[in-house]
Amino acid sequence: MAMANKTPFTIADQISLLKQRGMLFHDEKSANNNLSNISYYRLKGYWWDLQHDSRLHTFKSNTYFEDIIERYDFDGQLRIILFEAMERIEISLRTKMIYHLSLAHGALWYLDSNLFETKSLPSNPSITIHQNIINDLKKEFFRSQEIFIKDHRTRYPNVEADSWKILEIASLGTLSKLYKNLNQSG
Repeated sequence: MAMANKTPFTIADQISLLKQRGMLFHDEKSANNNLSNISYYRLKGYWWDLQHDSRLHTFKSNTYFEDIIERYDFDGQLRIILFEAMERIEISLRTKMIYHLSLAHGALWYLDSNLFETKSLPSNPSITIHQNIINDLKKEFFRSQEIFIKDHRTRYPNVEADSWKILEIASLGTLSKLYKNLNQSG
């Protein structure tokens, strides 16, 4: 049986350790509550740059636990804002690809290998990047639990999904690969 690297600490022990290392607290009860909901190890990333000595893990003077919590909360709010912005970009890209390429090349344009680069996968030269993307799209399609996809699979079991269906459930990664692989000369 493998031995653990370190002994687990109670929350009280964690607070005591932080105090020994020079961290200050305005309200230890609040710190206890925070450490009950946010792991010590997660918070460690928010105080790393406030250490005076990263080997001994001692803190610079006037380092308060509450400031670490403010950093953590700010990071959470920033993530929400960024994810919201990324979602808008993703939806816009998805919509523009579906709209413009469907009008120009039909509902099944994503299957037309002539619209895409003909490069092979480096790991498997017998398959093109485009075919690999199609395989990924189909996996996502058959894995999807979206009502409109389940309906398509039931009503049209052997019919390829129109681009506006299949690309709505494609991951951003698959969508970006499809976009990147579009033939730029056409």
